[in-house]
Amino acid sequence: MTIDFGTLGNSREYLGNGWALAEPDFTWAIGMESEIRVRELPRAGDLLLTLDVVPFVRPPELPSQRLIVSVNGLVLGSSVLRRPTLLGYRIPADALSASGGLAIVLQHPDAARPAEFEVSSDRRMLTFAVSQARIYRSSPVSFVAGLMINGQERPSLGGRRPSDITGWVMARTGLSPRDLAFRFESIGENCEFGLVQRGCDAEPLGLLRFSSIFLRPLIRGLDDRFEGLGNAASIEPRYENDEYMIYEKVYGLVYHSFVREGERDVDRLREQEAIRLKFLRRKFLEELETGGKIFVYKGGATISDEEILPLHLALRRYADNTLLWVVPAERDRPPGSVEMVLPGLLKAYIDRFAPDDNAHDFSFDGWMRVCGNALVLANVGKDEAR
Repeated sequence: MTIDFGTLGNSREYLGNGWALAEPDFTWAIGMESEIRVRELPRAGDLLLTLDVVPFVRPPELPSQRLIVSVNGLVLGSSVLRRPTLLGYRIPADALSASGGLAIVLQHPDAARPAEFEVSSDRRMLTFAVSQARIYRSSPVSFVAGLMINGQERPSLGGRRPSDITGWVMARTGLSPRDLAFRFESIGENCEFGLVQRGCDAEPLGLLRFSSIFLRPLIRGLDDRFEGLGNAASIEPRYENDEYMIYEKVYGLVYHSFVREGERDVDRLREQEAIRLKFLRRKFLEELETGGKIFVYKGGATISDEEILPLHLALRRYADNTLLWVVPAERDRPPGSVEMVLPGLLKAYIDRFAPDDNAHDFSFDGWMRVCGNALVLANVGKDEAR
């Protein structure tokens, strides 16, 4: 079910305390707490809840808003938000009330008045502008919680440990690094994994392989099948650092053209990129609908579980796709570790990402260990689901 919070939406029948009057595209959550009430839902397994929110922030005085989401008294998650975000939460089946209803409570302790920042005369205690909430039925899939490959584990080859990363990959997966790289496709947030594939002598065609894209437009693109991508009017070549960078305006893609000034007319370059994007869009949609690739999203420490779940849902709407979410290693998650968060959602831990100013300075060994362990765990997860 979908709850739209604009003036023409259906939110009135679901909203309790803590809301302002609806505006054209959203409704402000005000004060310290806001309620959403859903009277009755079929009791048939777990649910998934998504919330599309924009926090009221005014840096530096108010750089973020805290949000705590609970259902029927059970806390689902806590986030600190600084930008427009699509959040996702799992609601276990036993959290539903006896009648199958949901009392969704949003706690937001950082409410503030715009008038205090002299941006307007508005004296309401604003927190989040909410545009949409969706509740999905979770697919009934067999799932073994806690399935994980520890990064400190080492495969052996004929009773001995491989001495280099190529030997490690072969021992772990039975594939060469090149063949392993072809099993994956990058979907953001930048070109690092595309360069890793190049380091494996693998050059797959991929819509987002060498692109930068923010998470929210990526999810919107998946939801809309990237409709409108490849419109020449939305493509802007800009000459930067001895080459033309391509800025795509519908979904915010930014990528290298590897074309220098004078090598190609700008209008011609725009037309060629429009044709190229349309072709890559078709190929990407085919890959999504086939479900044969593991889609890689490289996320920094600022990306939360609640932000990744909507991306996972968007991919799974096409087929039983697997998302590999790669983050920096943690104390209890050494480099190379991969864990199964949900069926089709793997979280991997790498020793380091390439620095922002030098994408070629990536950890090749780190990526190979992540991909090798992810492929093994993804196959185990598919076997468990059968």
